[in-house]
Amino acid sequence: MDNTGFYITYSDLLLELLNSGSTKVLKSNITLSNKTVDVGGDLFDFSVDSGDPTPQVGDVLIQAGYADCIVEILTSPNRIRIEKTGAMNPIQNGPANLLHSDAIPKARAISLIQLAMAKIDRDTGQFFNRRSGVFQLEGNNSPVLFFNVPLIEIRELKINSTDQVLIEGRDHDFLAMKGRVQPQDDRWNPRIKLNTRTDNIFSGVFTNRIFLKDTFTEIDGDFGFLEPDGSTPLLIMRAMHILVIEEIENPITSSASNPTTGSLKRLKIDLHEQEFFEPKGQSQAFGASANDEYNRIVAQYKRPLLVAGSFREVLEGRR
Repeated sequence: MDNTGFYITYSDLLLELLNSGSTKVLKSNITLSNKTVDVGGDLFDFSVDSGDPTPQVGDVLIQAGYADCIVEILTSPNRIRIEKTGAMNPIQNGPANLLHSDAIPKARAISLIQLAMAKIDRDTGQFFNRRSGVFQLEGNNSPVLFFNVPLIEIRELKINSTDQVLIEGRDHDFLAMKGRVQPQDDRWNPRIKLNTRTDNIFSGVFTNRIFLKDTFTEIDGDFGFLEPDGSTPLLIMRAMHILVIEEIENPITSSASNPTTGSLKRLKIDLHEQEFFEPKGQSQAFGASANDEYNRIVAQYKRPLLVAGSFREVLEGRR
């Protein structure tokens, strides 16, 4: 299932902080039993060692490297409800660790996660979860319409400021290039291609074989850069951890950034051109952050700054 939520979760964050040696996260032991699969989140009976803290809402369970957040505490018997649900949930009966942080309550962490997502979206020019919407894109006098964010699903396509709805499919009106796996991974060059037809070039029907410049095509669909299994890319999750943890551990220096330096490059792909910055040195990739690793990740996922293309001969042939 495609991720429609945050790029990382509160559970992911506390686990990453724990692994980094942060003193802001406390770890204790807990034992889980009598797992019950429930649509609102799996339920467990629990016990803790004498003197260890009892779980609280917002605490995180860690078991064999998997993390999940506690969303409800029940009594008689003592039970907890966690976010994940299902028989395949990695959290099972048995010993586990309980993570708690007074310094980073869940509400504050979610706020920092949202801010980090906004920065990554801005620095890359795209997004890494599934988002739906109806958009209007201007044509470029060609049978190809290019996008800066990968296509996931096209529900409806109305061409050239008309109410004419085109049908997707190889034997129909258009193809949406939305593959996520090799050899047809279109995430780096998402586009819609109008299918070639045998319509007479002098007929009015032919005008629908291109996306006209100065007119808009309306697209109702889902968009986002996701992995084949629907997850946010691991490198983007790593970039999220860098931003949020830096803000938690070093809030004063986390806002520092390098100036944008480098040269403008042009790359031709298919029938369009892409312009982008080539950074000067790894430590100044796009000037997105003072953190070199973050900048290198952004450089890999940054969308083109400019997409353009033209088929002037098509328009000239129609005059």
